[in-house]
Amino acid sequence: MLTIYAATNLPPFLIGVVRDLRAVWAAEELNIPYALHWLDAPAGEHRAEWYRAANPFAKFPAIDDEGTTLFESAAIVAYLADKARRLIPPPGALERTEHDQWLYAALNTVEPAVFQVFAIDLFMKEMPGIDAFRTRFFETARERLGSLDRVLGQRAYTTGDDFAAADIVMTHVLTFIRDPALLDGFENVQSYRERCTARPTYRKALAIQTGGKPAVAA
Repeated sequence: MLTIYAATNLPPFLIGVVRDLRAVWAAEELNIPYALHWLDAPAGEHRAEWYRAANPFAKFPAIDDEGTTLFESAAIVAYLADKARRLIPPPGALERTEHDQWLYAALNTVEPAVFQVFAIDLFMKEMPGIDAFRTRFFETARERLGSLDRVLGQRAYTTGDDFAAADIVMTHVLTFIRDPALLDGFENVQSYRERCTARPTYRKALAIQTGGKPAVAA
């Protein structure tokens, strides 16, 4: 059976943020049976040498699919979609390349600036000179989101009219946005995020991460 390594005992501000949610969401969306192997993040269980065999960077997530280990959330999402033969075009097809460009765009074009604004607001507000850095990342994020908004004005999802594996990653990136000003005027992105996060499979994945095992200490 597929095993998904996931973080538990998370502080509340990281619920919904840790990227193992993408792997769980994909498994739920694709109806792939899986078991969760919880690792206590504050206790550093993910830094154990046995886990580094699955993820050398000691980050979340990683999977073990009956001896096949894999890390990096987008790679895991694509692997699971290929395994289920759903939500992704077959390898080698032109449509697959077009799909994967959106998977990479989520990670390399949209996420860096969006996440940096999130991290600054959460951890760095009191740093001297941080406002100038935030403004720069905020402007970059707005520019990237504006481009995405234009695309989503022409279709329902990143790759077309049907939900795809790339949308799991792109949607999760968009959940990092906590300052509503980032999305001001981008109704297409807002509707897309709302539509995707309303999926029962996303809600279940979020509930799983929220619960954890063991529960977050009081």
